Amino acid sequence: MWVTLKHACNEYGYGKVTEVWEDIEVGVCFEFFCQVNGGLRMGLEKNIIDKPNLRMTSKLFEQRKLYSEMLKKKNK
Repeated sequence: MWVTLKHACNEYGYGKVTEVWEDIEVGVCFEFFCQVNGGLRMGLEKNIIDKPNLRMTSKLFEQRKLYSEMLKKKNK
């Protein structure tokens, strides 16, 4: 799931939702591990991005490639 984030290296994040809850003041919230910025993040339902742009998907593929290369070096 793509979501707009505040206080991250990029203004967006991508990851699989691990937990969902509802807060009276802010609405439906969810937790996910961000594959773009790294780390456990919290997102809001109102900030879900339906269609990511090319810059966003390129950044995700770049991060996946770096992670894959890092794992290859570790396993040598």
